[in-house]
Amino acid sequence: MGKGRDRRNNRRSQDRSGRQNSGSRHTRKQTRKDRSDIVAFLKQFDIEEYRERARFRNRHFVLHIGPTNSGKTYDALQALQAADTGVYLGPLRLLALEMYDTINANGVKCELLTGEEFIRTPGAKITASTIELCNFTKHYDVAVIDEAQMISDPFRGGNWTKAIFLLDAAEIHICLSPDAQQLICRILDSFEADYDVQWHERLAPLVFSGSLDSMRDVQDGDAVIVFSRRSVLATAGELQDLGKKASVIYGALPPASRREEVRKFAAGENTVVVSTDAIGMGISLPIKRIIFRELTKFDGEDDRTLTDSEIRQIAGRAGRFGIYNKGEVLTMAQPETVSKALQRTGRQLRDITIPFPREAIETGYPFHRLFEEWQMLPIIPGFAREDMTEAAFLLNELGGKIARSLPRELLYELITCPVDVKNEQLVLYWLESVIAISVEAIPEVPMFDTDTLEGCELQYKALDVRHQLLRRIGIEDPRMDEKLELCEKINQLLLSDKKNFRKRCRRCGKSLPADWPYGICDECFRRHRPRGRRRR
Repeated sequence: MGKGRDRRNNRRSQDRSGRQNSGSRHTRKQTRKDRSDIVAFLKQFDIEEYRERARFRNRHFVLHIGPTNSGKTYDALQALQAADTGVYLGPLRLLALEMYDTINANGVKCELLTGEEFIRTPGAKITASTIELCNFTKHYDVAVIDEAQMISDPFRGGNWTKAIFLLDAAEIHICLSPDAQQLICRILDSFEADYDVQWHERLAPLVFSGSLDSMRDVQDGDAVIVFSRRSVLATAGELQDLGKKASVIYGALPPASRREEVRKFAAGENTVVVSTDAIGMGISLPIKRIIFRELTKFDGEDDRTLTDSEIRQIAGRAGRFGIYNKGEVLTMAQPETVSKALQRTGRQLRDITIPFPREAIETGYPFHRLFEEWQMLPIIPGFAREDMTEAAFLLNELGGKIARSLPRELLYELITCPVDVKNEQLVLYWLESVIAISVEAIPEVPMFDTDTLEGCELQYKALDVRHQLLRRIGIEDPRMDEKLELCEKINQLLLSDKKNFRKRCRRCGKSLPADWPYGICDECFRRHRPRGRRRR
């Protein structure tokens, strides 16, 4: 009896094993087929698809090519302001805001559209907008696409690609730096576009004026460049101790606060500027000299030296035409590096960024599989694909259960919401807000500590995340007044917090330069250093 039962059990075990192996083979086969289908779907959206759609549009392009401070955007705006309908598309809120102010000041009605705000102007036929909010269903007489060299940016460049190929406008003015000339011309040639090229030279010459030995030598009209928020505030505090009031500009500073700092410098209330590379794009300031106090920045992974292109972009802010006859560039670090960077001709950009296809929303394929296969598609020489790692990260944080509870289009909008994924507190707030949206609730208002400058900046960013998420579910955030109040508080804290960031000797409390490499001053070091033993 025992042997017969054992044989029957063995047969059952073999049957189950056979069925399991058969099921595993079927699953693997299905997985391979799904992968093949996903890859085939994504390959449809290589650059050829955009070329075909662009060939049938009747558009004339004008390329404005030149370095910083060469008047290329100014000339493009002249055509925009003369149009019956038009749009300005730029990379930054602050730049869109500057165009909005400029166009309205010139007597032409313009409205503002950014991820943060929509300012309506009765009777306006022109919109100043960030490029992410480009409207591809509307026809314009004239459009301006600014800073088109950003087409090579792996995270945002797809917005410029899509705008150049698909924007519906009779006349499109594209402003770009010289290192993007071949790239943009290659795009236009690829769909046989009609275009003209206008070259722009710097209106005020840019010269390298050597090294600066001390912060005491900083003059009115100077901009000192460093590469962290703490260094900006510490340097501004150091200058304040020397009797110079400084405006500060850095990435975490909200646009309204940054705008106020710009205003103070332009109005002469502050005599110098201390900034990160945020000054390199979209900020028009009456700067006489750019001074590089540092040439190394943290890029999210490592500390690295600035590229020649980055040095030129920042340096080009010196010498505002109509105020100064020339722009000067000085450095407190690696003068040979800066000098050579200014002399070299920039390398031509090579890659056009292909945007991730929104058509993927309409498929049944899981987004994590789509993102994974998108990143693994074969590299095409001259092209790069939009980096979707941040969207994939947020999707993973959300988890499968909540993701499946949301409509696909809404899910895509939520995971592509601009969030600083390196900030754990912001990611956690985003996650809590999306969970609320998944059960049809309104996200809670963030409640971060606002007693400090850092806390205020975090609260502002969180309010911005909330605003972006609400807009994606069709709700306009009514809390703009709170954001403006935060900006006012930030501006007040900037007046006092600069001193708090001053580097001081840990022994005597004496102020130290922001780039001082030690924790104590020279005097304390000499006074307290251990003396060698006397020889007997």
